[in-house]
Amino acid sequence: MARPVVEIENLTKTFFRPFARLRRLLKLRKPAEVTALRDVTLTIHEGEIFGLVGRNGQGKTTLIKSIAGLVQPTRGVVRVFGFDSNAHNRSVRQRIGLVTSDERSFYWRLTGLQNLMFFARLNGMSQNQARLRIAHLLDVFHLSELRDRRFQEYSTGNKQRLALVRALLTDPPLLLLDEPTRSLDPIAAEDFRRVISEFTNADRRKTVLITTHNLDEIERLCARVAVLSRNTLKTCVKMDELRSMGPGRERIAIHARRPSIQNGLVDSLRNVPSLEWSNFGDDQLLLQFDREADDARLHLVLKALVEHGSEVISCNTQRFRLQNLIEQIEGQEQRGA
Repeated sequence: MARPVVEIENLTKTFFRPFARLRRLLKLRKPAEVTALRDVTLTIHEGEIFGLVGRNGQGKTTLIKSIAGLVQPTRGVVRVFGFDSNAHNRSVRQRIGLVTSDERSFYWRLTGLQNLMFFARLNGMSQNQARLRIAHLLDVFHLSELRDRRFQEYSTGNKQRLALVRALLTDPPLLLLDEPTRSLDPIAAEDFRRVISEFTNADRRKTVLITTHNLDEIERLCARVAVLSRNTLKTCVKMDELRSMGPGRERIAIHARRPSIQNGLVDSLRNVPSLEWSNFGDDQLLLQFDREADDARLHLVLKALVEHGSEVISCNTQRFRLQNLIEQIEGQEQRGA
């Protein structure tokens, strides 16, 4: 078993609303305090890409910031490489790289290169060491041509790439990513995932914690995933175990040419449950439906398309195993409420 990198024990974080006495005097209904996390216990091991999922407001960002030492726990302990994130904040920050989805700490009037040099020197890197490291990372993230452009002129996606470059400046052993691909286009997001995979594959001692609403991203990148619901940690499972729980449901999306006899096709597929039709361009269709893996619905739809003179352009399958797990947990929460 690899050594623990992040150890969280009974973490609770409560935010108190200001002017509590005035709020009581005015009889405002909102509570004076909000609990963002409640009794969370979790261990992340060296070399893992660990996923954290949950709906908005369930405490994912608060958990990330607690590990980074940016939020002080109300109760409980967070240790990073054995250092208490509160008592040894400086030692913790030296060992992590942090990327958030709403990055606001860059200097907008400075260029990308000037920003990176500033943060590199702030982290104790020499001028020559910083220049070499920055040049390498800018090349990896295809930002070399933008290095002399002011940060305020960067697109949202390029700002996010620059934030990742900054997080990797010191080659940290722990990378914390809070919805890092939310503002990226599909190509940039895929590049980002590739770099994260390379980050851990190149050195098995590297560890990544990532939060995202993109469940496919979690399934592709992560070895383990934890689910937050109602601000508590409900479960933590290995992706391999999740995949072996059974065939699960699939969402099928078929992109096809519109057949010459479309009414006949509609009639032949009338009994396919959950089938949705939509026009795609001037002469194309998009058909989507759910099925249990390995049932006959996919064969039935493809056979009907061919028989009615349609040409199948693409057929994509998306498995919902992680989504099913989240829906099951939230359904149990609602029944127990």
